[in-house]
Amino acid sequence: MIDIRVLGPMEVVSSGVPVVLGPQQQVLLIVLLLAAGQRVPSIRLAGVLWEAGAENRAPATLRSHVAHLRRVLTGQPAGPHGGTDAAAACLVTYRQGAGTAYALQIGTDQVDAFRFGQLVADGRAALHARQFQTANTLLTAALDMWRGQPLPEVADRAFAVGEISRLRGLHRAACSAWAGVQIELGAYREATGELEAMVARWPEDEGLRRLLAVCLHRSGRVADAAREIGRAQS
Repeated sequence: MIDIRVLGPMEVVSSGVPVVLGPQQQVLLIVLLLAAGQRVPSIRLAGVLWEAGAENRAPATLRSHVAHLRRVLTGQPAGPHGGTDAAAACLVTYRQGAGTAYALQIGTDQVDAFRFGQLVADGRAALHARQFQTANTLLTAALDMWRGQPLPEVADRAFAVGEISRLRGLHRAACSAWAGVQIELGAYREATGELEAMVARWPEDEGLRRLLAVCLHRSGRVADAAREIGRAQS
């Protein structure tokens, strides 16, 4: 069973054992992962892996990276259009005109970013349904998965900017929802420290500042609460 983790420095775990990928193989995996099962032409992969001068790279070098990644993900090679074994078709090679394309076929439960998104969505839905204990469990589980900057290996690459921004926004929404749950559960003092850290990280977020003001007020820190409300309104 492969587990791919991108909510922080990339980790690939196979049957509980961490697998080492080289920098280019990490980028290759990320490009295929972000393609969400769609075919990616080899010429585009070469352009991403080597950027300027990609046309001078031998196709054999790309094939070597693909072969290594396929062995990591499946433990065996897969030919064009996969095979009868679903696991062996994880990284599939396609003939596309005179060239080649590749696609990553992997279950969403094998990627932490997908699991994270589902937990956040379910947690926010439970919060809106006033199922606070359930929301707390789901959102806490989601936030425990967050290990820092998502996809740091490609943070400066144009093809990853949108996904990184989406994941950061989802994390911020999860933090805000979690704080709202703590207020509903009456855990004011416990949430105050976390909210202060959130406000320091996202000082422009009026919603978080108002949640902090509620926690402060209900914890008996009325003056501090008034100060936060004033900042939210300024």
